[in-house]
Amino acid sequence: MFSCYQKHKMEQLDITGIVLRLCLFNVLMIDWGSAAAVAHKDSSLISLADQGLYNASDDVVILNATNFKANVYRSNRSWLVEFYNSWCGFCFRFAPTWKALASDILSWNDIVVVAAIDCADDDNNPICREYEIMHYPMLKYFSINARPPSLGIVIEKGDSVASLRHNLIDRLEMEQQEGRGSTWPNIAPYRNVETTDIWKTASNNVQYFFLIFETTDSHLGTEVILDLHKISSLQIRRVTSDNQLLCVMNKVTKFPTLIVFGRNESQKVVSMKIPTRQGVRQAIKNYAIVKGVNIDEVGTTMSHEQSVENTPRITMTIVKSHEVVEDQLPSSKKVDDYLYQLDLESTLHYSINHEISLMKSIDGEKMEALRKYLAVLAVYFPLRRNNAYLEVIRDVVESKSSMTGEEFSQLAKTTEEEMSPVYSGMPRRWIGCKGSTDSYRGYPCGLWTMFHMLTVNFALERNKDVSQVLSQDPAAVLRAMHGYIGTFFGCADCAAHFVEMASKNKIFDVHSKDEAVLWLWRAHNQVNARLSGDNTEDPQHKKIQYPAVEHCPTCRFVNNSWNEEEVLQYLKMKYSYNSIKYDGISNSNNDVGMINGNGSRVRPERLAKETKRITAFGWDLNIFDISICVVLYITSAAILVLVCIKFAVKRTYKKKAHINLLPKV
Repeated sequence: MFSCYQKHKMEQLDITGIVLRLCLFNVLMIDWGSAAAVAHKDSSLISLADQGLYNASDDVVILNATNFKANVYRSNRSWLVEFYNSWCGFCFRFAPTWKALASDILSWNDIVVVAAIDCADDDNNPICREYEIMHYPMLKYFSINARPPSLGIVIEKGDSVASLRHNLIDRLEMEQQEGRGSTWPNIAPYRNVETTDIWKTASNNVQYFFLIFETTDSHLGTEVILDLHKISSLQIRRVTSDNQLLCVMNKVTKFPTLIVFGRNESQKVVSMKIPTRQGVRQAIKNYAIVKGVNIDEVGTTMSHEQSVENTPRITMTIVKSHEVVEDQLPSSKKVDDYLYQLDLESTLHYSINHEISLMKSIDGEKMEALRKYLAVLAVYFPLRRNNAYLEVIRDVVESKSSMTGEEFSQLAKTTEEEMSPVYSGMPRRWIGCKGSTDSYRGYPCGLWTMFHMLTVNFALERNKDVSQVLSQDPAAVLRAMHGYIGTFFGCADCAAHFVEMASKNKIFDVHSKDEAVLWLWRAHNQVNARLSGDNTEDPQHKKIQYPAVEHCPTCRFVNNSWNEEEVLQYLKMKYSYNSIKYDGISNSNNDVGMINGNGSRVRPERLAKETKRITAFGWDLNIFDISICVVLYITSAAILVLVCIKFAVKRTYKKKAHINLLPKV
């Protein structure tokens, strides 16, 4: 038997051990949280390092989620903002036009600012969703002193700098008619029928008053007024041809005509060498110079630091661990023809967490397109860690008739957190789809790759346990692709071309799964032919008729026509699960395989069990449940510490009492 003292010591050791274990667990929890925070910080640094289509050398003001509202709202200037996507081919082609517009109207920058925000940046995703950006590029005009909940006014893009400028002028004229822009120069047509009172509204600084007579559909007068509005010694107004009485009184019979008035001089017709914006502007300047007027244009340029208000300065930090990962990726100059897991996962991640989530609302045909897309992904996408992630999202969406993009985003993020890790590599890293620069290839290439993979493995019938609706429709994957691109794909120009081509080539008339594989192959080559030589083509990855001869010598007959039987076999070989390569993914991520030895998929039920083993809390717990657990843990730890302290104090008290009972010597 133990003595009382020995028993007491053992109890003390047990309590101390419990407290120590709790402290150790607390340290591990803190380390785990810190590691997660560092990982999140690192990923944000990588996101910041991504380059869009504009930089500081352009006259386009670059906005982001941090400075967007601080600039466009309550501003003393109006804002014309391009919402774009850096991987979008049409955005890539449009960028030079947008830069040219910004330079062309730079002298208007106290009236309207030309800006851009990259919706491909995940940090900007909430802004792009909030402002209902349904396609790229989308132009929105924000009025002077605009306030929430204004989402801006859509402006037509046009096909040139001139058409863009004219669309903007139409908006500015409407703004002034509606009572905004009182500090702007008057761009409304001069309506008086006499010129005797033109000086009544002119300030004392004005020495010469110009009238530009033009047709009613002309933008020339407004352009010149805005170009020269910072020259305080001149005032310019426009007169339209429907003011017939004023035209007759001033003997104007051709348009455009330029007439000038001096304070103590009679009116004169100013000759123009060329009746264009540049010609009229130069004629006005030349006349003023001859008259000795100072025409220095003050403040016609503005630095980006001045033009963007409340823009936080970001110090870039390079994370060495990510440099190592980047160095492990193949060079963009490498030419191969492989299927990479990292490309597939990067495509899925961007599609789920960005494109679909960007929608303001998902209902009707959009919801039906989403259901078909998720149904195919949940069965045939080779997520190596757990396909239960896609099944959960699919089942939740199936149970709803509508949802917002924000709700879908939260569903995807929460499910990913609860089943973490879902992806086997860092998201948005490309190998086979890596371009020579960030603006080439990437996601569009990944989307083609993913759908090729889906059509092939659907044809190979890798999963027998699928619904009859899915298995009996040979065009099931093509329907999912058609619905997704027509509904969610951000590049509006690209989506329109695909939908038009799909209709022309009768996408839904395939009679077998093999035909679906070949239909997509033909469609891809048709797109390659259309884009070959386009300025969106990566100079290091030319658009070819696929597959290349060196990759499949038997895919062509002697006369260079396609041997479609060989093409089909080649596609099935390349895009099957067995051919997936895991370059760029560390060996530590290979603990849960998606593909077993014979190439068949591991069932989601097994993966769900594996997920519970891997995750600390199990995916049946939500964030609230985890928070409760943490609170209970802290409370119980505090109670145990108090009990330990009380026990130690009590023991000390008893020891003193025992000593006092000893007889004095």
